Amino acid sequence: MFWEDWVDRALSCFHRDKHKKETTDEAIPPPIDPLEFADDERLDKCFQSFLNELDLPPEKHEEMLGQSREKKISMLTKHSIRTKYSSERFLEHLKGFTEKFPQKLTPESVEFLQDLVIALRTQENSFVNSFLENGGISILNHLLEESWCEDRSDFSFFFLSAFRALLNSSIGRQAVLDCSESLRNIAASIECQDPKAKIVAVEVLSGLCFVPEIGHKKVLTAITEASQLMGERVRFQRLIDSLHRRFSCERQTDRVRTAVIGLINALLSTGPAENSTEYRHHLRYELLLLGVQEVIDSCRVDASQRLDDHFDLFEMMRKEDELSISGVSDDSGASSPVDFDNVVGMAEALQSKLSSTVALPHFASLLQHLFMVPCDEKHIPLWRLFDLLLQHLTLQTTVNGITDVHQPLTGTTDMNEILSRLHTQCEYEDLEKEHERLREDLEAERMRVVELENRLSDLQDGRSTVSRTSDLSTSPSDPCSSRPSSALLDGVAPVVPPISAPPPPPPPPPLFGSIKPVEEFKKNVPLRKGDTRTMNWTKIPKDKIKGTVWEFVEDEKMYKHIDLEELSTMFAASTSHKDDDAESIVSYSISRKHREEISVIDSRKAQNCTIMLSKLRMTNREIRSVLLNMDEKGKIPKDMIEQMLKFLPTREETQQLNETVNRFKSPTCLAQADRYLYEVSQIPRFEQRLKCLHIIRSFKERVELLSPAVQAICATSQALCANKRLRQYLALVLAVGNYLNQGKRNGNAYGFTMQSLNSVNGVRNATRADRNLHHYIVQLIERKFPDITKLKRELNCVYEASRFNKNEVAAEIRSLEQSIGFIRAELSRASQAKTETVAEIETKETKERKEDDRFDEAAKSFITSATKDFRNLEDVFAEMKGKLASCAKLFCFEENSSPDEIFSVFAKWLTSFSEAHHAIWREHEEEETRKRQTVARTYFAKKSRRKDKERDFDQLIFALQNGELFSEELSRLRTSFRHPPGKKREKAAVR
Repeated sequence: MFWEDWVDRALSCFHRDKHKKETTDEAIPPPIDPLEFADDERLDKCFQSFLNELDLPPEKHEEMLGQSREKKISMLTKHSIRTKYSSERFLEHLKGFTEKFPQKLTPESVEFLQDLVIALRTQENSFVNSFLENGGISILNHLLEESWCEDRSDFSFFFLSAFRALLNSSIGRQAVLDCSESLRNIAASIECQDPKAKIVAVEVLSGLCFVPEIGHKKVLTAITEASQLMGERVRFQRLIDSLHRRFSCERQTDRVRTAVIGLINALLSTGPAENSTEYRHHLRYELLLLGVQEVIDSCRVDASQRLDDHFDLFEMMRKEDELSISGVSDDSGASSPVDFDNVVGMAEALQSKLSSTVALPHFASLLQHLFMVPCDEKHIPLWRLFDLLLQHLTLQTTVNGITDVHQPLTGTTDMNEILSRLHTQCEYEDLEKEHERLREDLEAERMRVVELENRLSDLQDGRSTVSRTSDLSTSPSDPCSSRPSSALLDGVAPVVPPISAPPPPPPPPPLFGSIKPVEEFKKNVPLRKGDTRTMNWTKIPKDKIKGTVWEFVEDEKMYKHIDLEELSTMFAASTSHKDDDAESIVSYSISRKHREEISVIDSRKAQNCTIMLSKLRMTNREIRSVLLNMDEKGKIPKDMIEQMLKFLPTREETQQLNETVNRFKSPTCLAQADRYLYEVSQIPRFEQRLKCLHIIRSFKERVELLSPAVQAICATSQALCANKRLRQYLALVLAVGNYLNQGKRNGNAYGFTMQSLNSVNGVRNATRADRNLHHYIVQLIERKFPDITKLKRELNCVYEASRFNKNEVAAEIRSLEQSIGFIRAELSRASQAKTETVAEIETKETKERKEDDRFDEAAKSFITSATKDFRNLEDVFAEMKGKLASCAKLFCFEENSSPDEIFSVFAKWLTSFSEAHHAIWREHEEEETRKRQTVARTYFAKKSRRKDKERDFDQLIFALQNGELFSEELSRLRTSFRHPPGKKREKAAVR
């Protein structure tokens, strides 16, 4: 029976006395008489005590209780004849070591220490409990510390073996985990020169990593604390040194390397690292900084199969995590995986990741400040501090507060407080910006108030001036005569008006052709209380009201139905906006004080033109000069040239402007927008010149925007035509389709249109509602044709090419050609005009204008360079049309199909293919995750989760070292990455 054989093997461990002499002090008791167990109650009591000594897990304990009476008696009999050990004897001998540590390892000491290890491994639970209660673990800890401090590695091996034996017992394992000093000394024993002691220390730490909940944390803390004892610059330094070191024989070297890489993989596979990619990435990055990857590459040359498996596990776990962090799967065509060994690649990936987030300015600021930090030896600690702070913050924000960092910051820096302060600082900066904005608004409002007060004062001065001027005028017909100077008025005595003045003479008759002013009828509109907002409408003159809808409108009767106070309150004028009526009054006063500005162009056009000129920030003379020399220095932005093209003077406006200037003998009488239009209208062929300038400034940019489109179409056409994997995929789909359509109307097909690729998703799976034929094909490809999955990466260019339309590209090329022809025609016309005016007498202004005019030089230079660029573009476009036609014919599209028609079909199919592949990959990952979480850490972890207490620590370590513990994970990773076992090692050996 299984249980009887299991108990026999368990009890056989209790008879391992081959190292004992016949003259042992331990007594072997006589066997128990089976008649003593005639009473069932006594049998059950003795058997229960026996099971407690075995320290079995609960379910096995219950199964053992269910055994037959005969088997119970047999087990008790075998147990009664085993050798009895006394913990006191071992403790007394160990205390003698503490009082006077032996100078060398004698045969007697070797025999005693071997007996101690065997007893701790094989004796019953009561022996281990007695050993621990009498201070055995503290004595072992003291001796271990003394042995490695005095470089007695030969003694360290036995003390470490004793700790390892203790870990096979549940109470011994708990006692070791509770003693942080013991764990620290075990971790410090990694520095032992004896390879056997080094191996045992590393194996103990590896096994403890699999203790649920606390094992991983205890081991990592012990390694961190031991780092100071060993004088390491950073933790894990001695581990990497041991991995790289060669010992006296190849077998020892291979065992040490296997133990060390086993510990590294255990640290990356247990505890918080089991379910947190960020945690693993953080821990692995520490090892990579110490050069573990280079060490692994160098060790592969002569590595055993077992060691090579550990190396494969480390590298493939790293690759999987990096793909996960970068957000892409291994075969994803969406983007390239991030190379975490390449600083430039990581920076570009971060920039791409943050490009559409508000975090990008902070990333840019971080890089800018890092540029300011010197990189000499003196400032290395500062860089180290940056690294540690980022590790703290990353772990606390991404791994639910799990912290695992170096001791120098532990206890001295509260990261929660730092995060709180940073949050407060961000709030303060936002408030400061808001305060600054409000301060600027307040200052602007104050300036507006001062400006309005000044204008109001000017208005009052203007009215008083008009009044005094009327009083001082010598002619009744000159009501607007100029004001006398202050000096003249000071010298004239005040005029006393007569007692009764005669009435003034009638005004002179109006001039011939003038219009008699008509007094406008005022409507009966109630007075408003305070200023209100202005309603911007275009008034219709009263003489044009007749016959319209407004002729009989009685708006004055509506006021009795309107709450005027509410209307005034709801639409009160804001203090930040000027009232149009007040502005008109002020402008009137200014026009009275200064020369009145005349405008003959449309008011809306004048307003928009004035806004454009305010943005341009150039005088009319400067604008005219820049246009004559064709803006050689690029003073006018390209977008402003486009705006200037919208505000060209028409022929009627030019004529009116010229008449106004001729009437007033100076262009200074014109408003700002009118003055601008007048000045530019004096430039010969201004509109054509401005168009030429716009063409020159925008031609190169248009070519640069067009070239990538043409090149993308060429490259995509060529990639589709030459791709063998696509043809293999089409063959697979055709075969599946013909099978499904067998005997039907669509069966026996020799091919199908590319648009039919997207109908694959419409064939639903009969067994799973969330699956379709595309998922099946992708699964088939995964199993049988894994190379086809590279299609997503190879055909990723179809997304870019599907954006372009051939007719639009051709139209843009024709537009470029017409632009060159337009400038060539203008150049010819300008040359002809020069020839015709050679014999004419030139004015001084015309001569200066010709000297400043550099149209010919700019046009000739542009035509030379633009013609060359255009010919190159034409050649590429012709090549594109040929490749596109070949691609269309190959994939059964119409010959004149546009790129967006062809490539959008493939883009849609590729997206569907990627989604199906990702769904299958995600399902596979979830399944593997469930397996990793539920499968036993074969010998220990699973039982510990169920609170099992088994003596299987040695078996766990053996499974860890030979790779059996990670066999399923390694098999999964090799399947995912298509990596055959030992492939890298064989290549390294060949080199």
